[in-house]
Amino acid sequence: MKSVGISRYAVAVVAASLVLAGCSSTKSSSTSPGSSAASGGSAAAHGKKLTIGVSFDLLNSIRSAEKNAIQSAADAAGYTVVFDVADQDPQKQASQIQDLIQAKKVDAVIAIAQDGQQISSSISLAKAHDVPFLTIDRAVADQQSVSFQITGDPKADGAAVAAEFINAAKTTPLKVLELVGGLTDQNAIGRRDGFNAALVGNPNVTIVSQVPTDWKPDQALDGTSNALQKDPGINAIYSPSDFLLPSVQSALTAANRLAPIGDAKHVFMVTIDGDPNGCKAMKAKTLDADIATPVADFGKQAIAAVTTATGGGKVDPQTVQAKGLTLNQANFATTSSQVWGCGS
Repeated sequence: MKSVGISRYAVAVVAASLVLAGCSSTKSSSTSPGSSAASGGSAAAHGKKLTIGVSFDLLNSIRSAEKNAIQSAADAAGYTVVFDVADQDPQKQASQIQDLIQAKKVDAVIAIAQDGQQISSSISLAKAHDVPFLTIDRAVADQQSVSFQITGDPKADGAAVAAEFINAAKTTPLKVLELVGGLTDQNAIGRRDGFNAALVGNPNVTIVSQVPTDWKPDQALDGTSNALQKDPGINAIYSPSDFLLPSVQSALTAANRLAPIGDAKHVFMVTIDGDPNGCKAMKAKTLDADIATPVADFGKQAIAAVTTATGGGKVDPQTVQAKGLTLNQANFATTSSQVWGCGS
């Protein structure tokens, strides 16, 4: 009887040990980085109130919309946002990000880089402090080291602009003034290259002048004015951002060329962004089309990625490109409600 009791006790101990071992194994697997459970075991799921540092290159209409999208998504998640603007100074941006990471101890950083190359040092600093670094709107050189990146699709947007020019040129050959943004910005390069590539082989659309602007309104104004004076035959303009549109309109006004569609003086024009300036010009029919950037998606997806990354998960996919929405005179009545700047 005594030996039977000992045997039963041994069996019970072994069984209990196996149950505990199984529980321990399951817990380890469910919290491993990159697993679906890791995303579920995020900071939000545990009620942690994160502080997110946000660093923008500048603050204009589209940046304000992007900031609002981040803030709205952060508020919904119960997160705090600390916001800085670099005023188009890469050194200032680096200093601000350093302060966010080392002094303010933020849990994650979301940035729009002033310079896609120079921001690599800030990405490295974040990595050294185990702070997830996310980029939106503008691609960076060191994409492998960011936790997540969401941008527009600049080449596709440039090609969408070209499609509008090609369609218009079916009735009237176009002599085009092409403005180019900052050459350290992948958006500017992609919008230029996508536009130019899509026009290859089309004899009715000719680029007669290409003006660098470095995303500066005064350069856009001077460049447009000079091009119009040098070649009065220019009858089409491609501006890669609505940010430059007021400058282009000022140059056209000075040249007595700002006229609505249907007027003999009208200059065919297409821009990218979908900001309030673009929507206003669309309503006035001085702008033929605008490729609208889906800025609301940037904020939503960035905050969702912060939740995953701070919870130890791997954000998948790591990089996302969102194509712009074509807004033109033919679809304005039905499509403008989907464009962020048209409701402003």
